[in-house]
Amino acid sequence: MTTPEPQGQPAQPQNGMGTAALVMGILGIIGCIPLIGGILGIIFGRIGMRNAEQGLATNGGVAKAGYILGIIATVLAVIGIVVWIVVFVVAAASGNMEVTTS
Repeated sequence: MTTPEPQGQPAQPQNGMGTAALVMGILGIIGCIPLIGGILGIIFGRIGMRNAEQGLATNGGVAKAGYILGIIATVLAVIGIVVWIVVFVVAAASGNMEVTTS
């Protein structure tokens, strides 16, 4: 059970989701956790932007930046995965994946 807010004092802004979105977006962009960071950046960013629109948070810009970075990180991760798959398929088709022993 939570205690009621004292009269006359505004509620504290809930800026955690926007900040988490920015951190996850940055970690996704720099490649620490590309796909997971990007997806979490998108999710947290959307929640943070919604909280800012409802007046529950004061960092709508930070949440939007995390959302955008999350999208970019996810797209780059998917492109990277596709490139790796193509490289392995081409290498396997050309027969260059044979293991030789000396």
